[in-house]
Amino acid sequence: MNNTDIEKLEAVVSHLASGTAPGIIASVQRGGATLLRRGCGLASLDSGLVNTPSTKMRIGSTTKHFCCALILMLRDEGKLSIDEPVSRWLPELPASQGSRTLRHFMNHTGGMRDYLDLSLLSNGLAIVPADAAYDYQCRQQEQNFAPGEQLIYNNGGYRLLSMVIERVLQMPLGQALRHRLFEPLSMHDTSLWSSDLDPLPGCAATHLAHPDGRFSKSLFPAVILGEGGVASTLDDMQRWLSHLISPVLWPRALSEEMMTPTELRNGYLHPYGFGLIRERWRGLTIFHHAGGVVGGTCQMLAAPEHDIQIVVMSNRSDVAAADIAQKLLSSLIGPGQTEAEQPADPALAEPLGGAYYCPGNGRHFSIEARDGALYLVNFGMPMPLLQDKDDDGLLRVNVLSVIALEVAPVRDGSGAVQAIEIVEQGERYRCDRVAACQDGMAAAFGGKWRSAELGADIVIQAAGPGAASMRIAGLYGRSVYKLQPLRPDVCLMVSADPHLPLHGTLRLQQHEGGRRELILDTARTRRLRLQEDHGHG
Repeated sequence: MNNTDIEKLEAVVSHLASGTAPGIIASVQRGGATLLRRGCGLASLDSGLVNTPSTKMRIGSTTKHFCCALILMLRDEGKLSIDEPVSRWLPELPASQGSRTLRHFMNHTGGMRDYLDLSLLSNGLAIVPADAAYDYQCRQQEQNFAPGEQLIYNNGGYRLLSMVIERVLQMPLGQALRHRLFEPLSMHDTSLWSSDLDPLPGCAATHLAHPDGRFSKSLFPAVILGEGGVASTLDDMQRWLSHLISPVLWPRALSEEMMTPTELRNGYLHPYGFGLIRERWRGLTIFHHAGGVVGGTCQMLAAPEHDIQIVVMSNRSDVAAADIAQKLLSSLIGPGQTEAEQPADPALAEPLGGAYYCPGNGRHFSIEARDGALYLVNFGMPMPLLQDKDDDGLLRVNVLSVIALEVAPVRDGSGAVQAIEIVEQGERYRCDRVAACQDGMAAAFGGKWRSAELGADIVIQAAGPGAASMRIAGLYGRSVYKLQPLRPDVCLMVSADPHLPLHGTLRLQQHEGGRRELILDTARTRRLRLQEDHGHG
């Protein structure tokens, strides 16, 4: 054990030690030896309890590969096939949804819409009933894309996988996880915690950070199962990581299958497998999966070539566990052991900076300089840009997530940038530069609208000179969006709730006879149709 390494690790997390704010818990192991096992900050502002190395926290979507492990175990026992339609187990689904397979849900290639995105979009952070997720999935008659064409992260698919497990085993998912995984591996502090409304003893509260420095306790607004419902500890998650590498509950081939890339129809190999991502990062082979809930995050990461395992959990919304884990890994790997990354020159913000819109898929991007770095912002999510080592004119995004993009400027005859070209998942598309177009937006988009798939009524009206707002009355709550014009027929929608960073675009379509229709796109919802509602006067 190297004291210098320990000091480097401590330096990454020590600034989060606080007696007045939430924080993190973090664990780093190398070669089976513990280099860092630390709790920082408060587990709960209400009680004043501190985070310790034994504190439980939600792991969010890091749960997903637990769900996949159960599905694959049941397959190997002959109880199901991952390539059969989900309708065998969930016949209530409409035919358009039921034809998708369990495999599609495990690797996010099913193309169906995501209940969680739909609920947050229309209800905001209002608490929804336990059966709301399945109700939203059953409402869907259209799709984001045909199965296998793309990969868009989808919590709804994992809700359906959870329900399949429950029907096959005739027991609740939490019981199945405990009986088949947690108890055999002595993960006694790990469980499925499906609802924040039912307190879990020993589990840290999650907290929202406010601009004035305050924190408030947060609640996840839905019941969550295999898509993100597990709570665990550092020690249990390290035990689980070790088991993924050297399994005893299943053959090594099953762990390998979970980390095998997904091939899309166009031949592109996406690093997302079955609930796990294995990819090259700075020349290292790593596997990982992050997680997020309202007011908390998680990252589980391993670099097997260096025998390093890292688990980080946060119970505050302004600290990303994935960023902390990446810094911890970087502190242990010397410069000579990794490939250097060259951040994009922030001076490129002058020729490239601004907003871009892709009419083919409704995507909105902007290129911005922030804090001395250049970022590509997609639907409000900033991603640092890197300079491609082989092509000075090409920029890349490669964060530890399901997102990998290449960005190239498209110039006119004078050399001015008029568009950017994005390469993603083996497909190339053009995003045109757009500038604010204020005049007449409220009149063009204004009125009453209806979405059967959201179960929502929508009103768009003026909100001051050249501005408009969109108010959505969902099945269980309400949400408000500010509309920012991008061009006469397209506007950006930005949530008015600072704790719900959900962005999208609205595109106005005029049909024969004067009928209007709005096409709504977000990062996880594509081409959702809003029909003009003439039934409310």
